[in-house]
Amino acid sequence: MKNKLSKIFLLIGLILAVTLGCYAFSFRNMTLDFIHISDTHITQRESTPYKALKHSNELLADAIDQINKIVGLDFVLFTGDMVDSATSENFDSYYAELSKLKYPTLNTLGNHEYSGNMTKEEVLNTIKKYNPNYIFNDSYYAFSPKSDYRIIVLDANIPDSNTSMGEFPKEQLDFLEKELGENQDKVVVIALHHAPVEPFVAKEHSIINADEFNNILVKYKNPIIVLSGHYHATKIRRVGNIVYVSTPSMVTYPMAFRHIKITNYKDRVVYDFEFMPTRLENIREENRQSVISYGTLAGFEKDRNTQFIFHKRHPKSIRYKKNKIQSFKKEAKTSKRELKKLTQPQKTKREFKFFKRKTKEEKVTPSEV
Repeated sequence: MKNKLSKIFLLIGLILAVTLGCYAFSFRNMTLDFIHISDTHITQRESTPYKALKHSNELLADAIDQINKIVGLDFVLFTGDMVDSATSENFDSYYAELSKLKYPTLNTLGNHEYSGNMTKEEVLNTIKKYNPNYIFNDSYYAFSPKSDYRIIVLDANIPDSNTSMGEFPKEQLDFLEKELGENQDKVVVIALHHAPVEPFVAKEHSIINADEFNNILVKYKNPIIVLSGHYHATKIRRVGNIVYVSTPSMVTYPMAFRHIKITNYKDRVVYDFEFMPTRLENIREENRQSVISYGTLAGFEKDRNTQFIFHKRHPKSIRYKKNKIQSFKKEAKTSKRELKKLTQPQKTKREFKFFKRKTKEEKVTPSEV
């Protein structure tokens, strides 16, 4: 009798162990837990009113210290402008800080990785030298960190152009179409430096053929999240099954990065966003006072700490998603130039009248034209 009972308990224990083990593995596979950080601009240069460049190493070091205290991350994603200009000194300094990070890293290239005295090939070789996880031949690639997920990294920089604008080459758009077509059963994470949907209008930073990119995305019904930097701004926008996320810079107010957790359930996908600003408050406050329209860069609370739940049974139509993206473009009316005007002191009514009277009385001679 005792032998029978012991065998029964052993069998129950074995079943529980296998069952719990399967659940544990399944849950780990369901959740992608990572950091999104952008525009660290590591350099030895002096600060500008817009970027606290002389503190770039300190700010990255503080971010790394915060990240190392988070348990169970899968990786840390850097979306470009890792260095302020592509020089071996800046990359050495950048990777000296990253050597203290206990998690693996992924990266996209930003327009500042295309400036400096290094070629694109030299930049990629430097990244491979310091990062053994970078096993890709080019600056765009795709892989599956877990069976429920597909990560697609793109590079919209325009080589040899000395511009902050972006443009997707045809081969990358074809690559994106192929990847999305083959991974319709997965949650897709797309990472790049430039923003396909701008957090605010700044034509000199935009992607020339962003519509081509967005028109590919709206054809698919699986959950897609697009992560970018470049604008140094904080914005989250949802279009049906697509979530567009702009993350700010570490050297420009609000000087923050994001902790993103995505959980892929059978009937829904849950996105959790946690905003993590630098703890170097004196540097943060000094930059806030000098930067133009810091409120626009910091975004609203819903752009910082929020949760999205996407129910898989209710995908939005292609027409709905296209119209929603167009409405975002109309909403983002404020350009950088207009933002600057908003921060400049306005003329009083009396000053304005005096100015009008003065201009009316003065005559312009041909020599002044």
